[in-house]
Amino acid sequence: MKDLDSAARGLLESARVAHLATADQYARPHVVPIVFVIREDSLYFPLDRKPKREDDWHMLRRVRNIETNGRVSIVVDRYEEEWSRLAWVLVEGVATIIESGAERDSVAAQLCDKYPQYRGGKLDGRPVVRVAVERAVSWSAS
Repeated sequence: MKDLDSAARGLLESARVAHLATADQYARPHVVPIVFVIREDSLYFPLDRKPKREDDWHMLRRVRNIETNGRVSIVVDRYEEEWSRLAWVLVEGVATIIESGAERDSVAAQLCDKYPQYRGGKLDGRPVVRVAVERAVSWSAS
């Protein structure tokens, strides 16, 4: 994400939520909010447990879309009533599901540091998704 200026990089690093867009084999879009962390030129998000759902993460539509078409887009934005503070960052890349290993464990720890709600083992045994960023663009009203 070397193409981003310091303000856009700061927005990515400080934002608490983003929106993930995936598409299935028929190009039908699917957008969901995610939590995430950044590492070098990759963005990671967890496939955590969903309330009121069967615990099979393979059944999530975003997972099925990634398995079919790994290309994703992610938007992080800042909205304020004072429109001179509006800003967004668009990240595009290829998503890979990481089920186990040192990278998954390290990212899970980073997610727990950023989001205290995950502490206490809530990500144990849960995969994370790595998005290898191919393109990042930003916009700011200021």
